[in-house]
Amino acid sequence: MTNSNGEPAFKPGPRVWIYRGFLAAVILGTAALGWYASRLAGSTLAATALPSSSPLATSRPSATAAPLTQPALVSETAEPREPIVGQEGTLVFSARRDGRTHLWAYIIGDPSPRQITFGEWDDRDPAIDPLGERIAFASNRRGYWDLYLLDLGSGEVRALTETPGYEGHPTWSPDGRWIAYEAYESGDFDIWILPVSLDQEPIRLTNHPANDLSPAWDPNGRRIAFVSERDGGRDIFLADLDRPDDRFQNLTHTAELEEGDPAFSPDGSRLAYVQYGFGFPQITTAPLDGEIQPTVRGQGRKPAWSPQGEVLAAILDSPHDSQIVSYVADGAHARRIGFPVILDLGHIDWTPFDLRQPVMQLAASEQAAVPLYEVATDAPAGPGGRITLKALPGVEAPNPMLSDAVDEAFLALRERVLRELGWDFLSTLDFAFAGINDPLPPGLTYRDWLYTGRAFAFSLSAVQAGWIEVVREDFGGQTYWRVYVRAAEQDGSLGEPLRDHPWDFEARFEGDSQAYDQGGLEKTRIPLGYYVDFTRLAADYGFERLPALPNWRTYYHGARFHEFVHRDGLDWESAMLELYPPSALITPTPFQTPTPTPTRTLRPTPTPWWWRWLTPTATSTPTPQPSITPSPAP
Repeated sequence: MTNSNGEPAFKPGPRVWIYRGFLAAVILGTAALGWYASRLAGSTLAATALPSSSPLATSRPSATAAPLTQPALVSETAEPREPIVGQEGTLVFSARRDGRTHLWAYIIGDPSPRQITFGEWDDRDPAIDPLGERIAFASNRRGYWDLYLLDLGSGEVRALTETPGYEGHPTWSPDGRWIAYEAYESGDFDIWILPVSLDQEPIRLTNHPANDLSPAWDPNGRRIAFVSERDGGRDIFLADLDRPDDRFQNLTHTAELEEGDPAFSPDGSRLAYVQYGFGFPQITTAPLDGEIQPTVRGQGRKPAWSPQGEVLAAILDSPHDSQIVSYVADGAHARRIGFPVILDLGHIDWTPFDLRQPVMQLAASEQAAVPLYEVATDAPAGPGGRITLKALPGVEAPNPMLSDAVDEAFLALRERVLRELGWDFLSTLDFAFAGINDPLPPGLTYRDWLYTGRAFAFSLSAVQAGWIEVVREDFGGQTYWRVYVRAAEQDGSLGEPLRDHPWDFEARFEGDSQAYDQGGLEKTRIPLGYYVDFTRLAADYGFERLPALPNWRTYYHGARFHEFVHRDGLDWESAMLELYPPSALITPTPFQTPTPTPTRTLRPTPTPWWWRWLTPTATSTPTPQPSITPSPAP
C-alpha cells in the first residue's frame, strides 16, 4: 500500500494501538482530576449534598454582621506556607488577667507567653486558620457573644456574626473557607456552619432538642466531631458531611461517663477528647479507622495536637488557677514539652507556624493595666497595732463590716457584679464579719474564715429563689463549687448559657439512697438562660472559694459554696492575729452576742477557761461611699 506520493503507507501495528490508547487514557485522567480538584477547591461543602433547598441548609437570617474594620482577606487561592524547619509552632489560647479574658500566644521555646488582644471585654475560644494568618474567636466586645476574625498581619478585627443570642467555639474547615461553631437559641445549643466570606447565610448542621456543642473539623474536610446529649448522656458524635440521610454517629456510647472537647489529630486518623466520671477529667485518644479503643494519656481538658501529632497539650486545673501541660500521644522519640503558662486558662489551639513576628507586633500594643480597685488601708488603730474593721455601706448583714485590709476589694467586687448581672447581688449577705463569740450555722467549724473579717457569705435566699446554680468540681480529693448567678436580662446582653450540669442538693431528700449518701446528684437538665460566673469574678478581686468541709454531704452549710475569702497569702491564725491578741485564740470562749461599744470590756478577774474576748468593732473613721446605685434583687 502506497500514499499519494507513491511512498509506502504506514500501517500501525498492535503495539502502536496500545501506546495510543494508553496516551489517551492519561490525557483523559489528568483532565478528570483537574476538574475534580477545581470542584473540591470551589467549596468545602460542595460535595456534602447541602444545596440551599436541603433541610440541613436552614438559614439564620440575622447571623451576619457588618465588619468592624474590613481587612484584606487572605487569598483563597494562596498556597499554604510551609512551617519553619526546627520550630514546633505556636500555641494560642485564652487566659484571664486583670479581670478580663483575652487571647495569648506562646511560641514554643520562649520563656513566657504574650497577650495579643486587649480591651474592656472578653475574647476567648481562639482557632487558627490553616494558613496561620487569621484567628477566629468569640468575644462580647459589643455586648453579645459573637464571632470575630483577627488578621495577624494587619491586626484588624472584623465581625462574623451579630445576633442577640450566643455564638462561640469556632473551628476551621481545612481550606479556610468555612467555620463551624456552636450557637445558643431558645434554650438549646446547636452546630452551625458559616462561610468566612459572608456571601451566604449560615447553614444549620444540627437541629435536635438536646444540646449539640464544641465542634471540631476533620483535617480531611468531610467530618465534624461534636459533643451531644441526644442519647441521654454527653457523648462524642461524628457528623459525616457526605451522608445527608444518615449523618450522625455516636462514637462513645458511655452512659456511665461523659465526654467533651473533641480534637482531630493532624492526619484525621485519631480523635482526642476528655472523659469525665473518675473524679477528674482524663485526656483520651482513640483511632477512627475501626472500633473505638480509647487510651488515657493524662489529666486535663481542652486537648490540642502538636503539628506532627506526637504530643498533646491540655489544660490542667487547680482550685484557683490552671496550667498547660503536655502528654506523649505517639512516636518513639516524641518528648513532652514544658509550657511556662500558669493562668486562668480557656480554649487552646496549636499551629505549626512560627507566629513570632505578628505576635510581637500585637503584643506591642499592650497598655498598662488599670487596677481593679485602689487599696486605702488606714494605719493600724487597734490595740497593739491591729487592723480595724470598716463598715460596708448599703449592705445588709448581721455585722455589715469587713477588715480594713479587704473592704475596698469587696466594694469594688460588688460594683462589678452589679454591672455584670444587672442587679445588686451582694447588697444582702448571710455573713460578713462574724465575731469570735458569734454562732455560725451547724456544720461549720470554729476556725472558719468568717471570724477573720476577710470573708463573706452571700445570701442563700438567692439559691432558694432559683437564681443560683452551683457546679461541683473535685481537686485532689477535695470538693469545690463554681457558682453561677442568673443575669437580670435574659436577652444575651448579660452573662452566657450554662454548659455544665449543676448540683442538686435537694435530691438528698427525694428517697434516693445514692443521692442521700452522695449529698445530692447532678441535675438531669441544664437550666435555661444566661448566667454569670461569680466564682471567676470574685477571684478577679482576690476572693477565693473554699473547699467543702468533710461533712458537707450531711450538713448543707458544710458545702460552703457561698463563702469566699481574701487571704492575701495569710493562714487562718495570721489573719485572726490582725484583729485579736494571741491569747484570744487559745482561750475557749462560749458564744456571746458582741457588744455594741467601740471598746473591749473584760470580765473582772478573768480565768483562762472563761475569758471572753469581745468582738472588735468598726472604726468611726468615715469611709467613702462606693459608686453603687443599689437596685432591688430580681
